[in-house]
Amino acid sequence: MPAKRKSTSQAKPEVLYKAHRIALDLTDRQATLCLQHCGFARVAGNWALDTFREAWFTETGTDGEWLSDMDLRKGFNAVKRDVYSWSADLCQHVGKNAIRHMADGLQRWGRYCQARNAGRKVRRVGFPKHRRKGRHMSFTFTNGRHTARVDGQHVYIPAVGWVRMREALRFTGDILSATVSLKAGRWFVSFQVETADCKPALRPGPVIGIDMGIKMLAALWDGDEITEIANPRPLQAAPAELRRVNKAIARSCKVHGKHNHSHRREGLYAERQHLYAKVSHIRNDHHHKVTTALARRGGTVKVETLNLSGMAQNNRLARAVHDAGMGEFVRMLAHKCAWHGTAFVQIDRWYPSSKTCSRCGARKQALLLSERTYRCVACGFECERDANAARNIQAFHTAARSAVADAETRKTDRPAGPHGRRSVNQTESPFPVNTGS
Repeated sequence: MPAKRKSTSQAKPEVLYKAHRIALDLTDRQATLCLQHCGFARVAGNWALDTFREAWFTETGTDGEWLSDMDLRKGFNAVKRDVYSWSADLCQHVGKNAIRHMADGLQRWGRYCQARNAGRKVRRVGFPKHRRKGRHMSFTFTNGRHTARVDGQHVYIPAVGWVRMREALRFTGDILSATVSLKAGRWFVSFQVETADCKPALRPGPVIGIDMGIKMLAALWDGDEITEIANPRPLQAAPAELRRVNKAIARSCKVHGKHNHSHRREGLYAERQHLYAKVSHIRNDHHHKVTTALARRGGTVKVETLNLSGMAQNNRLARAVHDAGMGEFVRMLAHKCAWHGTAFVQIDRWYPSSKTCSRCGARKQALLLSERTYRCVACGFECERDANAARNIQAFHTAARSAVADAETRKTDRPAGPHGRRSVNQTESPFPVNTGS
């Protein structure tokens, strides 16, 4: 395992890390070079996975040699000139970063095996898989002299050249990494920037309680009035086009075979990708506007912790849950609150916000999902179900915690899913001591 850094007496001010994804205008030559770099990253990552599997998994179990990130990179550098000679004209840092990402995935899987063998309930982490050709097309440059440089609305990508961006980079600071990706036929570059601004102090303002839902995306209560945030439901708004494309793909697979691809079927796949990308853009645009407005109000924002994985297992709610994007909404809100000096608090998952009366505090033993109006049998108070839950969340007393710390805690303390599949290798593999890094 990597050595821990020694703590210094003088703590550095906490800086802000921001990301910005920008569309690119590539020429045909530049697009070809980017595709070659995507293939190079895929080949390097898959080679690292195969090499690790051969070294760690043996015929008798998993008592082989654990290869670190440095070991995998040294091994790849030794064979790439002979086996992958076509990569000589490409930027070699692309392969290094791909191997590093694969090594990080192996480290997470090893920590999961260690925690599970120790009897701790943690969220399941599967063994990394091979990257398929044509899926997740991307490559990354890290900080250093090979990092992409920005000049106005142009970015320099090593071994590709200067590329025009659709807009200028919004944030000023040091570019830590840049990832070039292909999604639905369009090229993007994503920057991770370490801004010069320090994390702002908490600002005074109203305390807002947010109850997430499906019919309405969120119900807000700030102590004076209830505000309902509409759910755009972009996936539900485009069922006819998706149904037409999916039927055409199914007929093509039935007549010509699943693995016999044609230009027509490739065009149908591209059309379906464009439709799903349009749905994603509509949802993200709505989430960005709402979360930015909430984070800029200052004060404290309280949100309930949802069991999204459990909700997605309900066949009647799964499509609506995925269409609402509640998890992405909460993630955006947490980071933007940290940027604007707003306290972000997540209420415990088991807090009965919907069953508790917001006026007298009486609690119902049972509350059906079909009951949209809350009626208190103790005091006679009547209120819309989501509005009552938002009132209770706003009045819930708890200390504000760091959003990033909460996210890390949930990653390690969340129990494994009931339907998670485990291979024989995963159940028997302990986490080794990594002495190579």
